[in-house]
Amino acid sequence: MSFLTDTVAIPVWLLILIIGGLIPLMIKLYKLFMTVKAGKRNEVSREERDQRVIMKLRSLRKSASPSRTVADVSKDKSREKKIDMVHVLKIMAAEGDKGVLLKTVSDRLDISNSKAEQALLELSNKTLIEEVVGVSGTKYYLTGIGKKYCLKKGIKSS
Repeated sequence: MSFLTDTVAIPVWLLILIIGGLIPLMIKLYKLFMTVKAGKRNEVSREERDQRVIMKLRSLRKSASPSRTVADVSKDKSREKKIDMVHVLKIMAAEGDKGVLLKTVSDRLDISNSKAEQALLELSNKTLIEEVVGVSGTKYYLTGIGKKYCLKKGIKSS
């Protein structure tokens, strides 16, 4: 060390600072190298492990409701849609000619905006309601056909 200290005047504190800064960097590089090396070795086993996880998830989905078929689930969903549509018609009949906002429907039925929007879209496709875009937002009104339908089904307006 005498040759180095005699030829170049480097303070000891600077050497300690440089070494102290390089050690964490060297440790990180070593860990990165080891993970890349281990990743190449375990690449095949990772794929197998992923496939096992996928198979377990599929079996869990199948075993979660063994008595219910896909047809039963779709019937339940369509039944829920019809119930939502009837509730929306009840709200619209109760409001009369004032019109109803999407937020009002979702708040009163305590359902999400997307479900309320789907119900309103179904009803507008069946021409039972119409939507009118105004300053306060899009309002939905019962059409003449919708009013007749409500009377026929016993949905009373107040």
